[in-house]
Amino acid sequence: MKVLFVNPIGQLGGAEHALLDLIASLKDCAPSVRASLLTFEEGPLLGEAAALGATTAVVPLPQRIAALGDSGGVDVFASLLASARSAAWLPELRRRLLAETPDLIHTNGFKAHVLVAAARPRVPLVWHLHDFVSARPLMSRILPRLKRQASMALAVSEAVARDARKVLEPLRVVTVLNAVRTSTFEGSHVVPVDLDALAGLPPSPSTTRVGLVATLASWKGHDLFLEAVSGLAAHAARFYLVGGGLYSTTGSQRTLEELRARIHSLGLAGRVGVIPFQRNIAGVYAALDVVVHASTKPEPFGRVVAEAMSAGRAVVAVASGGVLEQIEDERTGFLFPLGDALALRERLDQLLRSSPLRARIAGAAITHARRHLDASRLGLAIHAVHAQLVADRQQPG
Repeated sequence: MKVLFVNPIGQLGGAEHALLDLIASLKDCAPSVRASLLTFEEGPLLGEAAALGATTAVVPLPQRIAALGDSGGVDVFASLLASARSAAWLPELRRRLLAETPDLIHTNGFKAHVLVAAARPRVPLVWHLHDFVSARPLMSRILPRLKRQASMALAVSEAVARDARKVLEPLRVVTVLNAVRTSTFEGSHVVPVDLDALAGLPPSPSTTRVGLVATLASWKGHDLFLEAVSGLAAHAARFYLVGGGLYSTTGSQRTLEELRARIHSLGLAGRVGVIPFQRNIAGVYAALDVVVHASTKPEPFGRVVAEAMSAGRAVVAVASGGVLEQIEDERTGFLFPLGDALALRERLDQLLRSSPLRARIAGAAITHARRHLDASRLGLAIHAVHAQLVADRQQPG
Protein backbone atom coordinates (compact mmCIF):
# COMPACT_ATOMS: atom_id res chain seq x y z
CA MET A 1 0.00 0.00 0.00
CA LYS A 2 1.24 3.48 -0.90
CA VAL A 3 0.27 6.31 1.45
CA LEU A 4 0.77 9.92 0.37
CA PHE A 5 1.06 12.32 3.32
CA VAL A 6 0.38 15.98 2.54
CA ASN A 7 1.58 18.68 4.93
CA PRO A 8 1.11 22.41 4.29
CA ILE A 9 4.47 23.61 5.65
CA GLY A 10 8.06 22.40 5.49
CA GLN A 11 9.04 23.59 8.97
CA LEU A 12 9.03 21.44 12.10
CA GLY A 13 6.16 22.12 14.47
CA GLY A 14 4.17 19.79 16.68
CA ALA A 15 2.02 18.42 13.86
CA GLU A 16 5.11 17.83 11.74
CA HIS A 17 6.92 15.96 14.51
CA ALA A 18 3.77 13.87 14.99
CA LEU A 19 3.82 13.08 11.27
CA LEU A 20 7.45 11.97 11.45
CA ASP A 21 6.66 9.79 14.46
CA LEU A 22 3.82 8.19 12.48
CA ILE A 23 6.03 7.52 9.45
CA ALA A 24 8.70 5.97 11.69
CA SER A 25 6.14 3.81 13.47
CA LEU A 26 4.65 2.64 10.16
CA LYS A 27 8.12 1.70 8.98
CA ASP A 28 8.55 -0.51 12.04
CA CYS A 29 5.12 -2.15 12.21
CA ALA A 30 4.07 -2.21 8.53
CA PRO A 31 7.26 -2.31 6.42
CA SER A 32 5.27 -3.04 3.25
CA VAL A 33 3.75 0.47 3.39
CA ARG A 34 5.41 2.92 0.99
CA ALA A 35 5.24 6.40 2.47
CA SER A 36 5.63 9.58 0.45
CA LEU A 37 5.37 13.19 1.53
CA LEU A 38 4.14 16.23 -0.39
CA THR A 39 4.46 19.73 1.10
CA PHE A 40 3.57 23.22 -0.08
CA GLU A 41 6.97 24.68 0.84
CA GLU A 42 10.60 23.68 1.31
CA GLY A 43 11.94 23.06 4.80
CA PRO A 44 13.66 20.63 7.19
CA LEU A 45 10.59 18.38 7.36
CA LEU A 46 11.46 17.00 3.93
CA GLY A 47 14.95 15.89 4.97
CA GLU A 48 13.66 14.31 8.17
CA ALA A 49 11.01 12.37 6.23
CA ALA A 50 13.55 11.26 3.62
CA ALA A 51 15.81 9.94 6.41
CA LEU A 52 12.90 7.70 7.42
CA GLY A 53 12.67 6.30 3.90
CA ALA A 54 9.81 8.43 2.56
CA THR A 55 10.00 9.92 -0.92
CA THR A 56 9.40 13.67 -0.89
CA ALA A 57 8.15 16.39 -3.24
CA VAL A 58 7.09 20.04 -3.08
CA VAL A 59 4.29 21.88 -4.87
CA PRO A 60 5.15 25.48 -3.87
CA LEU A 61 2.16 27.47 -2.67
CA PRO A 62 2.09 31.09 -3.90
CA GLN A 63 2.80 33.51 -1.06
CA ARG A 64 -0.55 35.29 -1.36
CA ILE A 65 -2.27 31.96 -0.75
CA ALA A 66 0.12 30.86 2.02
CA ALA A 67 -0.65 34.08 3.93
CA LEU A 68 -4.39 33.36 4.08
CA GLY A 69 -5.76 31.90 7.27
CA ASP A 70 -8.04 32.37 10.28
CA SER A 71 -5.62 34.86 11.83
CA GLY A 72 -5.66 37.02 8.72
CA GLY A 73 -9.34 37.88 9.08
CA VAL A 74 -10.27 37.06 5.48
CA ASP A 75 -12.83 34.75 3.91
CA VAL A 76 -10.53 31.78 3.46
CA PHE A 77 -12.96 29.62 1.55
CA ALA A 78 -13.49 32.21 -1.16
CA SER A 79 -10.01 33.73 -1.21
CA LEU A 80 -8.00 30.56 -0.79
CA LEU A 81 -9.72 28.54 -3.48
CA ALA A 82 -10.25 31.43 -5.87
CA SER A 83 -6.58 32.35 -5.61
CA ALA A 84 -5.51 28.75 -6.05
CA ARG A 85 -7.67 28.32 -9.15
CA SER A 86 -6.74 31.64 -10.74
CA ALA A 87 -3.07 30.87 -10.29
CA ALA A 88 -3.60 27.43 -11.87
CA TRP A 89 -2.17 26.04 -8.66
CA LEU A 90 -5.11 23.80 -7.74
CA PRO A 91 -5.07 21.98 -11.10
CA GLU A 92 -1.32 21.52 -10.65
CA LEU A 93 -1.91 20.02 -7.21
CA ARG A 94 -4.45 17.61 -8.66
CA ARG A 95 -1.97 16.53 -11.35
CA ARG A 96 0.69 15.91 -8.71
CA LEU A 97 -1.68 13.90 -6.54
CA LEU A 98 -2.61 11.70 -9.50
CA ALA A 99 1.02 11.33 -10.55
CA GLU A 100 1.92 9.96 -7.11
CA THR A 101 -0.58 7.09 -7.67
CA PRO A 102 -1.30 6.63 -3.96
CA ASP A 103 -3.75 4.11 -2.55
CA LEU A 104 -4.68 6.64 0.14
CA ILE A 105 -3.98 10.31 0.93
CA HIS A 106 -3.46 11.43 4.53
CA THR A 107 -3.50 15.22 5.09
CA ASN A 108 -1.87 16.77 8.14
CA GLY A 109 -3.03 20.38 8.47
CA PHE A 110 -6.01 22.61 7.75
CA LYS A 111 -4.70 24.07 4.48
CA ALA A 112 -3.80 20.57 3.33
CA HIS A 113 -7.28 19.31 4.25
CA VAL A 114 -8.93 22.12 2.29
CA LEU A 115 -6.73 22.18 -0.80
CA VAL A 116 -6.46 18.42 -1.27
CA ALA A 117 -10.22 18.00 -0.80
CA ALA A 118 -10.84 20.83 -3.29
CA ALA A 119 -8.59 19.02 -5.77
CA ARG A 120 -11.00 16.05 -5.53
CA PRO A 121 -8.64 13.09 -5.20
CA ARG A 122 -9.80 9.75 -6.57
CA VAL A 123 -8.62 7.72 -3.58
CA PRO A 124 -9.61 7.61 0.13
CA LEU A 125 -8.74 10.83 1.94
CA VAL A 126 -8.01 10.95 5.69
CA TRP A 127 -7.95 14.28 7.54
CA HIS A 128 -5.62 14.14 10.56
CA LEU A 129 -6.99 16.77 12.96
CA HIS A 130 -4.39 18.39 15.21
CA ASP A 131 -6.63 21.27 16.28
CA PHE A 132 -10.18 22.06 17.38
CA VAL A 133 -12.23 22.70 14.26
CA SER A 134 -14.82 24.85 16.03
CA ALA A 135 -12.09 27.12 17.40
CA ARG A 136 -11.21 28.20 13.87
CA PRO A 137 -14.00 30.56 12.81
CA LEU A 138 -13.37 30.22 9.09
CA MET A 139 -12.13 26.64 8.88
CA SER A 140 -15.23 25.57 10.80
CA ARG A 141 -17.20 26.90 7.82
CA ILE A 142 -14.92 25.47 5.13
CA LEU A 143 -14.41 21.87 6.25
CA PRO A 144 -18.13 21.04 6.50
CA ARG A 145 -18.49 22.13 2.87
CA LEU A 146 -15.74 19.72 1.84
CA LYS A 147 -16.42 16.80 4.17
CA ARG A 148 -17.95 14.69 1.40
CA GLN A 149 -14.48 14.49 -0.15
CA ALA A 150 -13.01 12.98 3.04
CA SER A 151 -13.36 9.32 3.92
CA MET A 152 -12.86 9.90 7.64
CA ALA A 153 -10.98 12.03 10.18
CA LEU A 154 -8.43 11.06 12.81
CA ALA A 155 -8.23 13.15 15.99
CA VAL A 156 -5.11 13.51 18.14
CA SER A 157 -7.18 13.44 21.34
CA GLU A 158 -10.70 12.66 22.41
CA ALA A 159 -11.14 16.36 23.14
CA VAL A 160 -10.47 17.14 19.48
CA ALA A 161 -12.71 14.26 18.37
CA ARG A 162 -15.70 15.45 20.43
CA ASP A 163 -15.35 18.90 18.93
CA ALA A 164 -14.96 17.62 15.36
CA ARG A 165 -18.00 15.34 15.56
CA LYS A 166 -20.21 18.36 16.31
CA VAL A 167 -18.92 20.27 13.30
CA LEU A 168 -18.34 17.50 10.73
CA GLU A 169 -21.25 15.13 11.36
CA PRO A 170 -21.83 12.61 9.82
CA LEU A 171 -18.14 12.25 8.89
CA ARG A 172 -16.62 9.45 10.93
CA VAL A 173 -14.06 10.74 13.48
CA VAL A 174 -11.75 8.31 15.29
CA THR A 175 -9.41 9.16 18.17
CA VAL A 176 -5.82 7.97 18.09
CA LEU A 177 -4.18 9.73 21.04
CA ASN A 178 -1.05 11.43 19.84
CA ALA A 179 2.34 10.21 21.02
CA VAL A 180 6.09 10.83 20.86
CA ARG A 181 9.17 8.68 20.45
CA THR A 182 9.92 8.57 24.18
CA SER A 183 13.41 7.09 23.72
CA THR A 184 14.44 10.31 21.95
CA PHE A 185 14.11 12.24 25.20
CA GLU A 186 15.53 9.87 27.80
CA GLY A 187 18.81 8.13 28.51
CA SER A 188 22.50 8.90 28.70
CA HIS A 189 22.68 9.72 24.97
CA VAL A 190 20.86 13.02 25.63
CA VAL A 191 23.36 15.76 26.45
CA PRO A 192 21.96 18.92 28.09
CA VAL A 193 22.46 22.10 26.09
CA ASP A 194 23.89 25.27 27.62
CA LEU A 195 20.73 27.33 28.03
CA ASP A 196 22.55 30.36 29.40
CA ALA A 197 24.94 30.51 26.46
CA LEU A 198 22.05 30.15 24.02
CA ALA A 199 20.16 32.95 25.79
CA GLY A 200 23.18 35.23 26.13
CA LEU A 201 23.10 35.09 29.94
CA PRO A 202 26.13 34.74 32.26
CA PRO A 203 26.75 31.21 33.62
CA SER A 204 24.84 30.17 36.73
CA PRO A 205 25.67 26.52 37.41
CA SER A 206 23.62 25.92 40.58
CA THR A 207 20.37 27.48 39.35
CA THR A 208 17.02 25.70 39.08
CA ARG A 209 15.85 26.13 35.49
CA VAL A 210 12.25 26.54 34.34
CA GLY A 211 11.30 26.75 30.69
CA LEU A 212 8.33 27.43 28.44
CA VAL A 213 8.97 25.43 25.26
CA ALA A 214 6.58 26.48 22.49
CA THR A 215 6.29 27.97 19.05
CA LEU A 216 5.83 31.73 18.91
CA ALA A 217 2.10 31.34 18.17
CA SER A 218 0.22 34.15 19.88
CA TRP A 219 -1.84 31.75 22.04
CA LYS A 220 1.05 29.76 23.52
CA GLY A 221 1.05 31.77 26.75
CA HIS A 222 4.37 33.64 26.70
CA ASP A 223 2.91 36.70 28.45
CA LEU A 224 1.11 34.51 31.00
CA PHE A 225 4.39 32.74 31.79
CA LEU A 226 6.25 36.04 32.20
CA GLU A 227 3.52 37.40 34.47
CA ALA A 228 3.73 34.29 36.63
CA VAL A 229 7.51 34.27 37.01
CA SER A 230 7.64 38.00 37.74
CA GLY A 231 6.39 37.11 41.25
CA LEU A 232 9.03 34.46 41.94
CA ALA A 233 11.98 36.73 42.72
CA ALA A 234 12.58 34.99 46.06
CA HIS A 235 13.80 31.84 44.28
CA ALA A 236 17.30 31.35 42.89
CA ALA A 237 15.93 30.27 39.56
CA ARG A 238 16.24 31.16 35.91
CA PHE A 239 13.49 31.08 33.35
CA TYR A 240 13.60 30.55 29.60
CA LEU A 241 11.35 31.04 26.58
CA VAL A 242 12.39 28.51 23.94
CA GLY A 243 10.94 28.37 20.43
CA GLY A 244 10.60 29.97 17.03
CA GLY A 245 8.06 30.95 14.42
CA LEU A 246 6.54 28.49 11.99
CA TYR A 247 3.77 29.91 9.87
CA SER A 248 3.27 32.34 7.01
CA THR A 249 -0.27 33.28 8.06
CA THR A 250 -0.53 36.99 8.82
CA GLY A 251 -0.84 37.94 12.52
CA SER A 252 -0.52 34.41 13.89
CA GLN A 253 2.59 34.69 16.05
CA ARG A 254 4.85 36.80 18.28
CA THR A 255 8.43 37.81 17.54
CA LEU A 256 11.54 37.29 19.65
CA GLU A 257 12.01 41.07 19.76
CA GLU A 258 8.52 41.55 21.22
CA LEU A 259 9.24 38.98 23.92
CA ARG A 260 12.56 40.58 24.83
CA ALA A 261 10.85 43.96 25.12
CA ARG A 262 8.21 42.48 27.44
CA ILE A 263 10.92 40.91 29.63
CA HIS A 264 12.60 44.30 30.04
CA SER A 265 9.31 46.06 30.80
CA LEU A 266 8.66 43.57 33.65
CA GLY A 267 12.15 44.04 35.09
CA LEU A 268 13.11 40.43 34.36
CA ALA A 269 16.28 41.08 32.35
CA GLY A 270 19.02 38.74 33.53
CA ARG A 271 16.51 36.27 35.00
CA VAL A 272 14.61 35.32 31.84
CA GLY A 273 16.35 34.25 28.65
CA VAL A 274 14.94 34.03 25.13
CA ILE A 275 16.20 31.15 22.99
CA PRO A 276 15.24 30.66 19.33
CA PHE A 277 14.04 27.35 17.88
CA GLN A 278 16.37 24.45 18.73
CA ARG A 279 16.65 21.30 16.64
CA ASN A 280 18.12 19.53 19.68
CA ILE A 281 14.96 19.84 21.73
CA ALA A 282 15.83 16.74 23.79
CA GLY A 283 18.95 18.57 24.98
CA VAL A 284 16.78 21.53 25.99
CA TYR A 285 14.53 19.36 28.16
CA ALA A 286 17.58 17.70 29.70
CA ALA A 287 18.86 21.13 30.78
CA LEU A 288 15.57 22.13 32.43
CA ASP A 289 14.24 21.10 35.84
CA VAL A 290 10.64 22.20 35.23
CA VAL A 291 8.78 22.53 31.91
CA VAL A 292 5.76 24.81 31.63
CA HIS A 293 2.85 24.57 29.21
CA ALA A 294 0.82 27.80 29.42
CA SER A 295 -1.39 27.97 26.33
CA THR A 296 -4.22 30.46 26.64
CA LYS A 297 -6.60 28.35 24.56
CA PRO A 298 -7.44 24.66 25.09
CA GLU A 299 -4.61 22.51 23.74
CA PRO A 300 -5.62 19.86 21.19
CA PHE A 301 -2.96 17.48 22.52
CA GLY A 302 0.05 19.26 24.01
CA ARG A 303 3.11 17.61 22.48
CA VAL A 304 5.47 19.54 24.73
CA VAL A 305 3.80 17.89 27.72
CA ALA A 306 4.42 14.38 26.34
CA GLU A 307 8.01 15.23 25.40
CA ALA A 308 8.83 16.72 28.80
CA MET A 309 7.25 13.79 30.62
CA SER A 310 9.30 11.42 28.43
CA ALA A 311 12.43 13.35 29.43
CA GLY A 312 11.62 12.83 33.10
CA ARG A 313 10.86 16.45 33.89
CA ALA A 314 8.30 17.93 36.25
CA VAL A 315 5.57 19.51 34.12
CA VAL A 316 3.16 22.31 34.98
CA ALA A 317 0.41 22.52 32.37
CA VAL A 318 -2.96 24.06 31.61
CA ALA A 319 -5.89 21.89 32.69
CA SER A 320 -7.69 21.82 29.35
CA GLY A 321 -8.07 19.89 26.11
CA GLY A 322 -5.77 16.99 25.36
CA VAL A 323 -3.48 17.79 28.31
CA LEU A 324 -6.10 16.22 30.58
CA GLU A 325 -5.60 12.95 28.69
CA GLN A 326 -1.91 12.94 29.64
CA ILE A 327 -1.50 14.32 33.17
CA GLU A 328 -3.00 13.21 36.46
CA ASP A 329 -2.79 16.27 38.68
CA GLU A 330 -0.21 16.10 41.49
CA ARG A 331 0.87 12.61 40.45
CA THR A 332 2.35 12.75 36.92
CA GLY A 333 2.40 16.55 36.75
CA PHE A 334 0.76 19.73 38.01
CA LEU A 335 -2.29 21.36 36.39
CA PHE A 336 -3.56 24.91 36.68
CA PRO A 337 -6.69 26.66 35.33
CA LEU A 338 -6.64 28.13 31.85
CA GLY A 339 -5.31 31.70 31.82
CA ASP A 340 -4.62 31.85 35.58
CA ALA A 341 -1.15 33.37 36.04
CA LEU A 342 -1.46 33.39 39.84
CA ALA A 343 -2.26 29.66 39.94
CA LEU A 344 0.72 28.97 37.64
CA ARG A 345 2.94 31.00 39.97
CA GLU A 346 1.73 29.00 42.97
CA ARG A 347 2.45 25.69 41.23
CA LEU A 348 5.93 26.84 40.25
CA ASP A 349 6.54 28.07 43.78
CA GLN A 350 5.73 24.59 45.12
CA LEU A 351 8.18 22.92 42.75
CA LEU A 352 10.95 25.47 43.24
CA ARG A 353 10.74 25.03 47.02
CA SER A 354 11.15 21.22 46.92
CA SER A 355 13.60 19.19 44.86
CA PRO A 356 12.15 15.90 46.28
CA LEU A 357 8.73 16.94 44.96
CA ARG A 358 10.21 17.67 41.54
CA ALA A 359 11.90 14.26 41.54
CA ARG A 360 8.70 12.43 42.56
CA ILE A 361 6.61 14.09 39.87
CA ALA A 362 9.31 13.54 37.24
CA GLY A 363 9.64 9.83 38.06
CA ALA A 364 5.91 9.24 37.77
CA ALA A 365 5.84 11.23 34.54
CA ILE A 366 8.47 9.20 32.72
CA THR A 367 6.83 5.91 33.76
CA HIS A 368 3.47 7.09 32.45
CA ALA A 369 5.00 8.34 29.19
CA ARG A 370 6.72 5.04 28.46
CA ARG A 371 3.49 3.10 29.00
CA HIS A 372 0.92 5.36 27.38
CA LEU A 373 2.54 8.07 25.25
CA ASP A 374 5.07 6.18 23.13
CA ALA A 375 4.72 6.50 19.35
CA SER A 376 5.30 2.80 18.69
CA ARG A 377 1.52 2.29 18.92
CA LEU A 378 0.70 4.92 16.28
CA GLY A 379 1.67 2.84 13.27
CA LEU A 380 -0.44 -0.15 14.25
CA ALA A 381 -3.53 1.92 15.00
CA ILE A 382 -3.39 4.14 11.93
CA HIS A 383 -2.29 1.40 9.52
CA ALA A 384 -5.41 -0.54 10.51
CA VAL A 385 -7.52 2.51 9.59
CA HIS A 386 -5.71 3.00 6.28
CA ALA A 387 -5.94 -0.68 5.32
CA GLN A 388 -9.67 -0.82 6.05
CA LEU A 389 -10.39 2.27 3.94
CA VAL A 390 -8.41 0.90 1.00
CA ALA A 391 -10.10 -2.50 1.31
CA ASP A 392 -13.56 -0.90 1.48
CA ARG A 393 -12.86 1.06 -1.70
CA GLN A 394 -11.85 -2.10 -3.53
CA GLN A 395 -15.11 -3.88 -2.66
CA PRO A 396 -17.68 -4.05 -5.47
CA GLY A 397 -20.36 -1.40 -5.04
